[in-house]
Amino acid sequence: MITRTTTTIVLTAALIAGGFAAQSLQAQETTPTTTGELTQAVAEEMTFADLLAVPVSFAQASEIAQGTAEGRLIELSLEDFEDAPVYFAVIGSATSVSELMIDANDGTVMSTFTQSADTPALLQKLMDDDLDDLDEFAALMDDYDDGDDCEHDHDS
Repeated sequence: MITRTTTTIVLTAALIAGGFAAQSLQAQETTPTTTGELTQAVAEEMTFADLLAVPVSFAQASEIAQGTAEGRLIELSLEDFEDAPVYFAVIGSATSVSELMIDANDGTVMSTFTQSADTPALLQKLMDDDLDDLDEFAALMDDYDDGDDCEHDHDS
């Protein structure tokens, strides 16, 4: 049985990961670029209407996720990932947590990441360690964003 703490940790980790993905999407340019004869247009982000019009429904994505990994569906979200609609699903059991990415156009499972342990206590430790790693990474990013590691010309 998954405890509330485990569920909270999984959801927190998923939200943190989603935040990093959103930041990387925001960093992309949306204007066309030209290099000689080659013109490359960088696609716009999907609209809310685009996300609502995907062929694979939430119910279908839920069935696909639960048929792919062992456990109960903890989270399912429809998001824009690299200008394509995808479902992100989290499936959990007492000794494993699986994260899946499902193509919202055709239902293909694009990726699966599973953490498992022999006991629920060991799984909890794995998840706690992962959150500690995420905290360390976030602290490093904060230091970088503060300019601690960058040289700036302050005279201009």
